[in-house]
Amino acid sequence: MTHRPYDARVQPDFGLRAGMRLGGRYRLEDRLGAGGMGEVWRAFDEALNRTVAVKTMLPTAAQDPDFVRRFADEATAMARVNHPAVVAIHDVGESDGITYLVMEFIDGESLAQRLTRERRLAPAETMRIIAAAAEGLQAVHDQGILHRDIKPANIMLRADGGVLITDFGIARHPGSPGLTATGAVLGTPTYLSPEQVLGQPVDRRSDVYSLGLVAYECLAGEKPFVGDNPYAVALQRIQEEPKTLGTDLPPAVLLLVERALQADPEKRLPSALSLAEAARRVELTPVAAGRTGEGKSPRRAVLAAVAGVLIVGAIIAGIVVRGRGGDSDGASAAGNKPKATATAGGVPGGFVACGDVFCPETPMCWNGFVQVGTQAMPPVSRFCPGAHVWETFVAITLPAGPPVLDSAAPLMKQPDVAKTCSAEAMAQHSKDPAATKGWRRDVWPVDSGHGWLLHCVAQPTSGSSTGSAFKP
Repeated sequence: MTHRPYDARVQPDFGLRAGMRLGGRYRLEDRLGAGGMGEVWRAFDEALNRTVAVKTMLPTAAQDPDFVRRFADEATAMARVNHPAVVAIHDVGESDGITYLVMEFIDGESLAQRLTRERRLAPAETMRIIAAAAEGLQAVHDQGILHRDIKPANIMLRADGGVLITDFGIARHPGSPGLTATGAVLGTPTYLSPEQVLGQPVDRRSDVYSLGLVAYECLAGEKPFVGDNPYAVALQRIQEEPKTLGTDLPPAVLLLVERALQADPEKRLPSALSLAEAARRVELTPVAAGRTGEGKSPRRAVLAAVAGVLIVGAIIAGIVVRGRGGDSDGASAAGNKPKATATAGGVPGGFVACGDVFCPETPMCWNGFVQVGTQAMPPVSRFCPGAHVWETFVAITLPAGPPVLDSAAPLMKQPDVAKTCSAEAMAQHSKDPAATKGWRRDVWPVDSGHGWLLHCVAQPTSGSSTGSAFKP
């Protein structure tokens, strides 16, 4: 799918030649790469007069049912995703015993090639690439697909700066066979998440971890784990923490990567969307010279520097999309507790009174919530048919002024709030109570312009969704 030098001296010859046509329309032009199971060619689509990439599966590979299944899964998975950061699939077919997949041709190179050439990327460029790749990954996840092989070689960089995710050969999606049912570990060992290494069930956070490894490699110019062989390296991530990144990097960038690389998925960034948003907004100010302090480890020095930077407090809270149900970190200060009533101050705009609470007139969806110190930042609204993290189900009034968030007294633990934002109450306002039964619940204060409201919000356990679950 890109211009990659092909060395015929070290690659097998599968019999494909420039000038050959597949399916009567795809004229092979240049071989871009080859492996034990097939080749990738730049080709010309004579029917639509465009350059494409053709990935072929050779007859010998076609004798392997598992490989045939993965090849078909790749076509199915890719065809379901329509996003500018995900390589597009055009066609799939068979010609003269050769099964092939026709994809968008990318005029550029892989991130792996760029790292080979430049070794290390600047923080701003790294965050740009990671944000774009994460947005594409979120689109993949929104279709119920797990990529499971995120690595620099599968992130393509266009000549115009565009970023695309490719190679869904071991992706898994609803309806596909369980590719790890026999205990086999699929994926590139160097970029596996800890749960993949252990052969445990994986979810979207596994892809987030792998993208975190990519970010680390871009920033450090090396991989976070090293060893005698790839599988020894894979095992390290369940036994050790990544090597500390250089303290010359911006503290907020270090914290973002650290959050993405948490071995425990529950402590990790919960979705690709949250990673994308954090990478877009991350503060790129480096550590000031001489600020690290003597006698401190690099990691502690960085964290000490971060503690004095207010914006980093926002980044820390912002990239952790709130979602622990009744274990929410938010709280109101003593004497400033929310009151569960819909009558104080009348009905705010955008809501209607429904019993003792307010219900949105139309669905309300949000990105992740950001806390700076003890203050809640205004959330960013999202178009509900698109990807979003949270959705409002009901709201209640708050006393004048924003509450002070204090983890010692979570809002969800207060009786009025717990009752108003209970699972039972949410089910009353859900289009499909059975589907939203296990959603994570939380609360967040929002300034309506005419007073503060406390929104009862929820998100699926996957971390994000598309469409609206709220029943007006």
